[in-house]
Amino acid sequence: MENNDFSYKDIIDQVRPISKRHLPMANADRAKQFSPFAALKGYEEALQLKQKRYTRRIELSEDAKSLLDRKLHILSQWLENGRKPVVTIRYFVPKPVRNPGKTLDENDIELGSYLEISGAVEKINSETRRIQISGELLAVDDVVDLQEGPLTGTSEKSVCIFEADCV
Repeated sequence: MENNDFSYKDIIDQVRPISKRHLPMANADRAKQFSPFAALKGYEEALQLKQKRYTRRIELSEDAKSLLDRKLHILSQWLENGRKPVVTIRYFVPKPVRNPGKTLDENDIELGSYLEISGAVEKINSETRRIQISGELLAVDDVVDLQEGPLTGTSEKSVCIFEADCV
C-alpha cells in the first residue's frame, strides 16, 4: 500500500539551509555538547566511599605504645642533631563522618582504613602530638607502626635507627 501523495516532496531533495547570522559549528565543539557530565555532584565520590571497606581502629597494647614512644624519642634526637631519618609509618585514617556535629560514644566503634607513608621525618611536635613526614602532618595517636624506611636514591649507607629493627 504505497502512498504517492508525499507531503514533503517539494523539499526532500533540497540542501540544508545555511544561516547567515551563525557560522556552522566545528565538529570538535559539536562533540562537547554530548560529552558526559555529572548530573549529581558528589555522586561518584559517595559511591566510592560506600564501596570502600573499613576496619576497626587497632588499640595498641601498653608494650606497643611504649615501643612506639621510644622510637619517636629516638627520631626526635636524630632531628635535634640535624639528621632527617627515613622511616615508614603505618597510620589510621578515620572514615569520613556524615554528621560532622555528632561525636562518638564510648560504645561506638571507630572505623577507618590504614595507610602507609615512607619518607624523611621533617618535624616532631611533642606539644601538639604531630609528626611531619614528606609534607604530610600525622597525629601521633593515629600511628600504629614505625619502621626504618629504605634509603633509596641516596648515597648514604644504610644506618640502623632503632635497635629493635637492627639485625
